[in-house]
Amino acid sequence: MKPVSRLRLITYLTVFLLFQVKSALSATEPDTALSASLRLVWGLLVVLGILFIIYGLMKKKMPFLNMPEKGIIKIVEVRHLLPKKSLYLVEVRGQEFLLGAGHDRIDLIAAIDRKPKGSFAEILDRSEAEIP
Repeated sequence: MKPVSRLRLITYLTVFLLFQVKSALSATEPDTALSASLRLVWGLLVVLGILFIIYGLMKKKMPFLNMPEKGIIKIVEVRHLLPKKSLYLVEVRGQEFLLGAGHDRIDLIAAIDRKPKGSFAEILDRSEAEIP
């Protein structure tokens, strides 16, 4: 027998409870405190079921959300350019690197120096001098 995943089990349970509560509410009794409570519980179960389904899909489709914050390597930012091409800004021991990730490889684009060399005016003057 094949084991059932948590997400599928939660989905089945939510659908089952939905039908049970719906059948209980479809009785022709006047609106009592019990039926109002059952409607409230039904609404909460539907919302919780939807949240669990979204959480399961996010966890499956985006594994970078589950990465621990500990360690010396930290992904500072990710920019997706094309379906299988991305830029990663990675910090390792206080130094930042810009990495390009493609379908089957990762390339170092640049090592980024965090400390600017001089004031803004000096950097602007140097950049203007470099332009031919």
